[in-house]
Amino acid sequence: MTRQLYLITGPSGAGKSTIAEYLTEAGHTAIDADVTPGLCYYVNKNGKPVPYPGAGADASWWAGHNYVWEIDRLKKLIGTFEDNGKPIFLCGNAGNIVKAWSMFAAVFYLDIPATILIKRTSKAPDQLDQLVSWLEPFKAEMLGSGAVLIDATVPVEVAARSILKHIKAGS
Repeated sequence: MTRQLYLITGPSGAGKSTIAEYLTEAGHTAIDADVTPGLCYYVNKNGKPVPYPGAGADASWWAGHNYVWEIDRLKKLIGTFEDNGKPIFLCGNAGNIVKAWSMFAAVFYLDIPATILIKRTSKAPDQLDQLVSWLEPFKAEMLGSGAVLIDATVPVEVAARSILKHIKAGS
């Protein structure tokens, strides 16, 4: 059997954690990257781990820092799941997502407009501005790399069914 790993990504507020919870409740294996201990952390320009400054994470801080996945830890985590031929979902986003791209059978991009990002995200105004400024470039990068666009403005069960339908169809 072949381990089928799928990435569900998107901007803040797109519903990555909600999809992970829904898929888990539906009997699938879904990992919420943001709440998996030791999987994600912040680094400076030199790649050294740094603490997140919370409200101090303005545009100038983000210019020199990034949120990344620990790729080796991700591989080990995936290896702990039974290889039963059923899909495994990683739900999250990271600055080094391209380094992990080849691990996934397919990548799904949860698409939302800026208005929904703002509505769903409780951040300081300068942090919201930063998130909104990343929205379209990140979407373009993901779609340009081959991600499948999923409308995340619909109810979670509709978005999840769309992802599962793509997988069943062979993405």
